[in-house]
Amino acid sequence: VSAQEELLKIQRQLLDKREEEITAVQSTAQQEMKSFAAILEKGCASALAPKKIQTAIAAASEDRGCNIIIHGLEELNDKSDELETQLKCLFAELDEAPKVISMGRMGKRSQTVRPVKVVLRNRDTQTAILRKKSCLKGTEKFSKVFISPDRTLEERNERKKLVDRLKDMIKKSPDKHYAIRGKDVVEVPSDT
Repeated sequence: VSAQEELLKIQRQLLDKREEEITAVQSTAQQEMKSFAAILEKGCASALAPKKIQTAIAAASEDRGCNIIIHGLEELNDKSDELETQLKCLFAELDEAPKVISMGRMGKRSQTVRPVKVVLRNRDTQTAILRKKSCLKGTEKFSKVFISPDRTLEERNERKKLVDRLKDMIKKSPDKHYAIRGKDVVEVPSDT
């Protein structure tokens, strides 16, 4: 029985390794295709139909579908193993143990804490983490941490407009409760 368990363990490790290799090859192929698409777009901008451009933008948005951005995670130093440890603790608070493909701080080191971009294996994991993100508010260690999906520049601009609209509505009627649902600001019933 012990030998069978050991064999199963080795097989699982081999499968995990194979999945990592396949993911790496897929990632490289996607990056090369994006580079090729960028060259074509620059050289043949007038030849591309608007429909094709929209399809390319949708594909780029899908690439972000497995990513999350974590804001407010304390920046201890540049070591990736410390960042990995912090992320494991954060995910443990959410009762999640996702397969992380890559992670890293975004931007140059400065006085402010840089956001962390985490690339997850699949969209389901991203969705599960985003659903549980509000649980972090009740923790001592991660109460100032905010998790959001990886958005394109256009999506970030749309979101900013919604947030500004939400703030205006709260100023006008501070006794009411509002929230962003989808692409709209709606009034929600209060807890009292």
